[in-house]
Amino acid sequence: MAVQDLAPLLVQPEPRVIEGTVVPRLEVPAPRQSFAERLADTAVNARRALEVTMHRLRYRPATRKVAKMAVLLPAHNEELDIEACLDSLMAQTRTPDLIVVIADNCTDDTVKIARRYRGVKVIETEGNTDAKVGALATGYTEFLAGGAFDVMVSMDADVVLDPDCLADLEAELLKTPSAAAISAKYHFAEGAGGWFNRQLVRAQKMDFTQFQVRANERARRTTIVGGQCSAFRFSAVDEVARRHRRPAPWTNETATEDAQLGLELQEIGYTTFMSASARAQVGAMPTVRALSGQRAKWNAGLISLMTTMPLSKRTLPFWLQHIGLGLNVFMRLAFVALLAASVSVSQFVWSWWWITPTALAALYQLKMAHLSPHKTKADYLFAVLWLPGEMWLWFSGWNTAKSWVTHLLGSRRDLWAAQAAAEAGKRSGNGAGALLATILGSVVVSSVGAWYWLTQASVEFQRVVLTVGWRGLAFLTVCASVLLLFKLLRPTRGLTA
Repeated sequence: MAVQDLAPLLVQPEPRVIEGTVVPRLEVPAPRQSFAERLADTAVNARRALEVTMHRLRYRPATRKVAKMAVLLPAHNEELDIEACLDSLMAQTRTPDLIVVIADNCTDDTVKIARRYRGVKVIETEGNTDAKVGALATGYTEFLAGGAFDVMVSMDADVVLDPDCLADLEAELLKTPSAAAISAKYHFAEGAGGWFNRQLVRAQKMDFTQFQVRANERARRTTIVGGQCSAFRFSAVDEVARRHRRPAPWTNETATEDAQLGLELQEIGYTTFMSASARAQVGAMPTVRALSGQRAKWNAGLISLMTTMPLSKRTLPFWLQHIGLGLNVFMRLAFVALLAASVSVSQFVWSWWWITPTALAALYQLKMAHLSPHKTKADYLFAVLWLPGEMWLWFSGWNTAKSWVTHLLGSRRDLWAAQAAAEAGKRSGNGAGALLATILGSVVVSSVGAWYWLTQASVEFQRVVLTVGWRGLAFLTVCASVLLLFKLLRPTRGLTA
């Protein structure tokens, strides 16, 4: 009998220790298998591996359906910006399944540039008179109306997306069943113009940061679905189109189609949000004329919605925003008028308490600058100086007041054309005329008031006016200061706008 055959019968001896030396165990070589035995073992192992694989395939977890995404990109003479926009789309970590550029009445090289990109569909509108709304409707009816896509992204041609923007928008939209739309968080580039143009961009940057902070305080819920870059649940916008019997979700009945669509989505039970992480760089208005045209269009659209729709929790934020702006402008006008009236009759007494609102405003602007993305030292300086923010408030108040007057007088203008002309540096409408009329009217009213105050008003009348005026203004100032202090101290829950 060979040693190999005796191996199973041998008992392994325990190792012995002799004067600190370990004697190893006796190693017996394993018996050698024949070819047939090795082949049989291989077959058994292969069978077991196949059974395990089949079991895992049969009881694997259900796979999530992969959503299909389409991007609609309306463009009107955007040859300077569309290349950067499409480059950012091509560089997305979540590549869209379809990109459609709707060249709307273009007279430049927008179409030529867009057609350089492989996989991008380019269509040109013919006879479109509804500007962006018409362009979006054309792309929607041409490519999306059949329901082949789950997520629809609408964006402007001067927007540059961060690499993860579409992936973040899609993930947030799909994981929130109640959400019909998710807007990206917008920020601006520093600006390449002169000193004044950079400050204008900085003011817009601060304004957008305040909007995002307000949305964050409402758990990122928004009323307006930003038209610059937003992702929509297709089934929701399709329901809006069918309910209102329109070929597309947007309507040309208002100049703010994004706000209108947001309200209609909320009317049927959906919610709209601002993204927690998706970012997009939008184009800022580089001149006062272009900015005034943009804000006039926005204000006119919102005022139309506010006055045609019943007051509700959806339209209340618009009213509160306009009322708050109106009160801020009124308080400043009242302060200037009372200051002039008091000084003219030698009744003015200075109090350092009037510095409090200015200091709080500067601190609040500093907070907004700190929350802004890509902040610089110039942003902090802009906030601390207080005066630039004050000038922005006066500009916003004048522009909003002009829109209200235009609406109440029943005047109608093509606001899309006016904004496009303003951005191109062309004169449109009566913006300069309205400003000149406002200045002349203010001079006339001030002159008449000063004449009456100094020559016709009695001492008792002056005393009553100054007493009641200063006390009323002090009450409003205290209320506004308390509200501003609350905003200043309110935590931002980790928000970085």
